[in-house]
Formats: sequence, structure tokens, C-alpha cells
Amino acid sequence: MGVSSAKIFASSVQSHLDGVKKRIEQDRTKVTAAQADIKKWVEERKATASEKIVEWKTKREVAKLQSRAASAERYAAGAAVVAMAAVDEAVQASLEAWLARNDADTAQSAKAA
Repeated sequence: MGVSSAKIFASSVQSHLDGVKKRIEQDRTKVTAAQADIKKWVEERKATASEKIVEWKTKREVAKLQSRAASAERYAAGAAVVAMAAVDEAVQASLEAWLARNDADTAQSAKAA
């Protein structure tokens, strides 16, 4: 890859990185809310014994079962949001690593020339 092509590619990578960083920042509030939903679900799951759920089913306590289902759905949605945020952060790390390696390689090539 020629010097000019390398600079264009590095610029493209930087542009993509900037977009990823922007998306991470924009989603920060959503991720925080999702983490809270996950924490709430874990606490509720610990507090509600499986025997209690069987009892709700037997007694047909629909409101309690509906509430549990809604909570489980919020947990699932929150887990997906957190997973997508983790992928964005992994992409960010990879792009930053590529740019850092490119800087080092470019400096070494310039020194050798």
C-alpha cells in the first residue's frame, strides 16, 4: 500500500472510529438504564423463589405473573443493549489499536527512509 493510500485508509478508519465513539456516547444513558433493569431482574429473581412462582401459577395470580413476565422482558431487552454496547466498545478498541499500530509502522518507515 502506498503512502497516499495508507493515509486515506487511516483517515477512513479514524472516521469510522469517530462514529463509533459518538454512538457509544449517545447510548450511554440507554446502557445505564439497561444495566439497572438487569440488576433489578437479578434481585427480583433472587427474592422470588421458584416455589412462589409455582404457587402463582396454581392460584392463577395473573397480575403477579404478568409483572414477572414484564420484568423478564425488560431484562432481556437490557441484556441485548448491554451486549451491543460491548460490541461497540470492542470495535472502538480494535480501531484504536489499528491506528496506533499504523502510527508506529509509519514512524518506523519514515525513520528507515
